[in-house]
Amino acid sequence: MKKLHSTLFAAMGMAACFTLGTQGAANAAPAGWPTGCSYGKFDNGWEARCTNSNGGSYKATVTCQPLDGGALIVRDATVWKTSGISYVFCPPMSFVKGGGIITKSTR
Repeated sequence: MKKLHSTLFAAMGMAACFTLGTQGAANAAPAGWPTGCSYGKFDNGWEARCTNSNGGSYKATVTCQPLDGGALIVRDATVWKTSGISYVFCPPMSFVKGGGIITKSTR
């Protein structure tokens, strides 16, 4: 739920920027939030990266399914990144069900 909240909050911030911004600032990113972000499956985990931190931070998150069919496991990378690639992996005896990126602003 944490990743959805962060992603939705970032999306709402971007929507507010585009709908409430002035003509000149309509395409500007909210100050302090990472931009140019992408993420995807990597081996038995997830990776996330952003081209510009803009003073904010980001990290990868992954949802894993145990092979025995138990409850889903959500893991977040332990370190907030301002550059480079963030990695997080599923524990042994589980596989990737999905993943994403968590972002935060410094402002």
